[in-house]
Amino acid sequence: QLCAVCGDTAACQHYGVRTCEGCKGFFKRTVQKGSKYVCLADKACPVDKRRRNRCQFCRFQKCLAVGMVKEVVRTDSLKGRRGRLPSKPKSPQESPPSPPISLITALVRAHVDTTPDLANLDYSQYCEPCPIEPAMTESEKVQQFYTLLTTSVDVIRYFAEKIPGYQDFVREDKELLFQSASLELFVLRLAYRTHSHDTKLTFCNGVVLHKHQCQRSFGDWMNAIMEFSNSLHSMEIDISAFACLCALTLITERHGLREPQRVEQLQMKIISSLRDHVTYNAEAQRKAHYFSRLLGKLPELRSLSVQGLQRIFYLKLEDLVPAPPLIENMFVASLPF
Repeated sequence: QLCAVCGDTAACQHYGVRTCEGCKGFFKRTVQKGSKYVCLADKACPVDKRRRNRCQFCRFQKCLAVGMVKEVVRTDSLKGRRGRLPSKPKSPQESPPSPPISLITALVRAHVDTTPDLANLDYSQYCEPCPIEPAMTESEKVQQFYTLLTTSVDVIRYFAEKIPGYQDFVREDKELLFQSASLELFVLRLAYRTHSHDTKLTFCNGVVLHKHQCQRSFGDWMNAIMEFSNSLHSMEIDISAFACLCALTLITERHGLREPQRVEQLQMKIISSLRDHVTYNAEAQRKAHYFSRLLGKLPELRSLSVQGLQRIFYLKLEDLVPAPPLIENMFVASLPF
């Protein structure tokens, strides 16, 4: 697991967000001392493992952007009184309005805000392989698959709406982009949360299932997702690059857009942000063609989305459970005519 602020290794959550010990300590000291920082550049400095100490202003703004909560830090006057928070700041000057945040920081915030909280995962449906317990019926497994997809897609819609510029598109383009990318984002986010040694799968809606529970409904699609997951993790993608990748999955050329030039403009901004981030990232610099390999994941996702649609088509043919409207719309949107 990686720090939401700088991408370093992070063992657990601090002040509401998974962060490394370095960013935890920096955030705590800043809040306790009431430190005020100044950015010597344009308030959009990259914050990663190698350069996190270069600009304290931008590092603190990224801490806030990813959701770290100032009120959870105990100030000197609160030490020893765990759990009691100040009702209001001592003076208005202590809480200045946050400056505009960079695009990449906004994308990280959108990702973090729509990622399942590890402290509140839903294990109510979780079941390890056991020959004694009664198995679910075939129709129940298909229904579970449909429910997983629809509730996960609801979370993905929330992510889309938080991408800067997405809400400015005309309604028809927003819907086309979303319908076209929802399965791709479902796969990408699931793959990023899952590691090869995991037996548990955590979905966008926070539901946790054992891999064997998904085999009947997902079929060979699950094996393809796990292969993609392994290739994704082999690249050691940090949270900033991953947030850009998610956004580019959605903000891309699709057949039938009414204003393709507006979509392309935002797409190029995101690509530029990703390129800058990768260019100055020490880990990425050590790997040949890292930027192009990252973008190469996008066509792989489209292929996996097609496999998912084929799986849905197969389940529709079985006709054990009627597909919900959202699944029907997703299927119809993918047709080439």
